[in-house]
Amino acid sequence: MTSRDRVIAMEAVELMPESVVLDHSFVFAALESEARHHAAAADFLERLTRGGTRLLFTDLLELQLHDRAFATAIRAQSASQRRSGRTPSAGADELARAFIGRWRNVLLESDAVHVEVSDLMDDLMYYSERFRLSSISAVHAALVMAADADGLATVDPTFGAVDASLLPLFLPRDVVRFARRGRELPA
Repeated sequence: MTSRDRVIAMEAVELMPESVVLDHSFVFAALESEARHHAAAADFLERLTRGGTRLLFTDLLELQLHDRAFATAIRAQSASQRRSGRTPSAGADELARAFIGRWRNVLLESDAVHVEVSDLMDDLMYYSERFRLSSISAVHAALVMAADADGLATVDPTFGAVDASLLPLFLPRDVVRFARRGRELPA
């Protein structure tokens, strides 16, 4: 990781970190083949799992994945039905359940650790107040600090607003420059 900004392209990581916090944008990109940044995220998640990296996540992440899985499945099914003229069916539920199944497989195949959001409330406030992160984003940043994790795996460049000494980032190569711009701005 660069000492200057602690932002690294996930594609360039050779030595896998000991522990990483997962944010929902990363997990969704890794598990949904149509998602932007899928190739980079899926490859990084596979290498993290194979390398024995401890994957930290919260119950909030699971709720976000659930919501996004169903919303994506409904959009995909609606587009397909508009093209074919068919009426809605249970297909969206099946697509969403398949996505949740892929997430559960990650949990089974990796060293995954669930952390309750309630355990992060004090740190969450710090990140919201100091860096103006939404509560949802602050949860992921707070978990990095609370667990002394090696960084946050994400595809969201807005985490670049957080001081580099507090939040190392693993991002797809084409997102790195946007996070670095955030790190150049005063917090």
